[in-house]
Amino acid sequence: MAKRHNVMAAREVAASARWTLGANGVHSEYQVMRHMCNIESVFTYEGTHDIHTLVLGQDITGIPAFT
Repeated sequence: MAKRHNVMAAREVAASARWTLGANGVHSEYQVMRHMCNIESVFTYEGTHDIHTLVLGQDITGIPAFT
């Protein structure tokens, strides 16, 4: 559950930092956009959020949602 929360929190922090910096948020001088892209790849491409949700569901119900 902590790993799932950490990914979501990291996405929110990166988005807030990007919004706070405005146009500088996408500039290479600041690493916000690079970090944001890395977090999005973990969340979306690797399916971290979905896998953690399935693991938590199995732990709570005892019924595996994947094989």
